[in-house]
Amino acid sequence: MICNVCKSEWNGTSGDTKCPICGADQTKGKDQHTVPGVIAFLIKKEGADILLQPATVMSYISDLVQGHDREKKLMRVGSANGIFEKAHAVLIEPKQSKREVMVLDIRQHLMDNAFLSDENAVAIVNMALEGIGMSSLRLQSASVSASDSGRTVTPTVHRQSDRPASPPNTNAQKTAPTNDAKKTAAPNAQRKAPQQGSAQKKPFVIHSISTFSYDGSSFAARKVQGPLFLKGETGMIGILVTYNAAPADMDVSLDWQIFRQDGTPMTGEIHGVGAIKKGDTDYYQGWGWKSPGNWQVGRYTVKASMNGSNQLTTYFDVVDGKYDNPRLTMNSVRLFNAGAIPPDPSERQYTAEFPARAARRIYFEISLLKMRIPVYTTLNYKISKSSGEVFANYSVPIRFHAGDDRCWTGFGWDSPGHWQKGRYTYEVSIGEVNNIFRGVFDII
Repeated sequence: MICNVCKSEWNGTSGDTKCPICGADQTKGKDQHTVPGVIAFLIKKEGADILLQPATVMSYISDLVQGHDREKKLMRVGSANGIFEKAHAVLIEPKQSKREVMVLDIRQHLMDNAFLSDENAVAIVNMALEGIGMSSLRLQSASVSASDSGRTVTPTVHRQSDRPASPPNTNAQKTAPTNDAKKTAAPNAQRKAPQQGSAQKKPFVIHSISTFSYDGSSFAARKVQGPLFLKGETGMIGILVTYNAAPADMDVSLDWQIFRQDGTPMTGEIHGVGAIKKGDTDYYQGWGWKSPGNWQVGRYTVKASMNGSNQLTTYFDVVDGKYDNPRLTMNSVRLFNAGAIPPDPSERQYTAEFPARAARRIYFEISLLKMRIPVYTTLNYKISKSSGEVFANYSVPIRFHAGDDRCWTGFGWDSPGHWQKGRYTYEVSIGEVNNIFRGVFDII
């Protein structure tokens, strides 16, 4: 017989239920044929220190996991960027609050150093967490909101270099913040006035929370989402919560809290009560200042639950910088088609025509004058159909490191077959007054 897990061979009968070599239950062998399953098996067999041998762990994953090609490819990227060693550190950390911060730091490390989108970094982290038996720390991707109707967006801008940048530490002005907990609405809908009375405590499961720059009245038409905010431009910060379509009109309560980098509460628990309509899938609230400049530089953690649901955690960074930066000069914009993980620049095929059967994410690659110092700004892009209908309109926070001369971001789907044939126009810019590149691409 051949073991379903370790692939050892022995003379046995079909009635054998355990491998005499590794002890794996042969009746549950198929459950082990996943990346997390193999990680869990190795820890049980060799102990947690096996995670400090990433080449060995990846060898087992490559040999034992059949199929799951995307997961294996992502984990190879994660392995090259220390995911197993970092998972080991989480496993041996005794404090739950510290573990939560470590998990968020791992996600950011993968995004900054492996040029991964938020959703792919989250996928790697969650596979590792499941493998080490800490599924309770699983993250939710901030990349996709329910209002995007199934589109998969890459709001992370990828840079050419991988040198980390640490924002300076400054003190904020002390002015009264604004709590918008009772001024809530769903994206792409008019503001909903909260109904009187307490929220209905019905079973509720939230899928994701993400942060965005909030104007105090609505979810902005340009969706400035992401975990990076500029001190000089940020007043209020909103959180967007997504969930299954509401089965009926109901009152809801959103309970959330913001914590500083050192773990101390930035706010008390923010308890907002509002109304949602049947079919709604997202809900948002905001907190902060009507004027910018009052946030302290640093990393903040947000914890939220809705109608007593599962609590989710996300984070955001406030950094010094300005959108309007004369050092940013765009030289060119080129387009290429790829999946969630774009190929190396030397392997990209640039074009403005994409077969509908193969088009996945359309990436905009921008070349710039080389950065001499770190720069914080935003990359803005808008895609319109030939009819003039705006198809996508996003502003993506970005941090350039000294030496960077290229960045790219993509919009579309991980799999082909979703783009409609036709001509699309696009506008791409960096900052608020820098040159704008306009062009067209065709889905044929």
